[in-house]
Amino acid sequence: MQDFETISQNLVKNLSLRYEPVGVALYQETDTLPAELPFTQKEYKSYCHALVAAGEGEVLLLKKEQMGCKLGTSVLGFEKDMEAYLDDGVLEKYGVGLFESEEASAKTILKSFYLEKGKTRAALIAPLSNFKQAPQVVVFTANSEQVMWLLYAVNYKKGGRMDLPQSGGALGGCSDITALPLLEGIPNITFLGLGCRLKSSVEPCDLMLGAPGNQLETIHNHILDMAKPIAMLKKQSTGS
Repeated sequence: MQDFETISQNLVKNLSLRYEPVGVALYQETDTLPAELPFTQKEYKSYCHALVAAGEGEVLLLKKEQMGCKLGTSVLGFEKDMEAYLDDGVLEKYGVGLFESEEASAKTILKSFYLEKGKTRAALIAPLSNFKQAPQVVVFTANSEQVMWLLYAVNYKKGGRMDLPQSGGALGGCSDITALPLLEGIPNITFLGLGCRLKSSVEPCDLMLGAPGNQLETIHNHILDMAKPIAMLKKQSTGS
């Protein structure tokens, strides 16, 4: 069994992460929920907000009502009748001036990645060190340099050009780095969007990277393999 506490500690230390890596597990109706963990009573502004809170140490078992962004719960498969929420989202993005037309806004939102609607009933969002079994997705909230190292780790073995699909400025945390890794089995980054940043309050230079949980050990090992170049850049940055 993998030691996720040690893996998390190594990643935080080697990359100087401010936020601990976060594991995400989504539960369907037929899945057994963690027996020892009651549903969290606190409400969050969005799924992205919950990711940041978990990166700061909170262990969250959430229903859809506790993740205030309906676009996010639609993407993650919580909503059975999601079309009305998506319509509202189209108008919201267009209405605040993010797109020139409602058509451009609709294209951005509707062409993102979505999990099967109505199948998800709960989300466990917690620090990686809290997990005993591999989460479905691991999410890093990190600055651009730290994300650079994570991308090097993803690409360490095969090299070459990396395709990093983007949702176009919306649904970053839910679609780009959670639904996409789950559906396609590939890591991805997001620059987030206006709503993501307003609700999560991450720093302006922070990004998020999501990877399938079964790739975590490989990423961890490759970060350790790159100790020399990581130290080289740290030394230059500190002037020592």
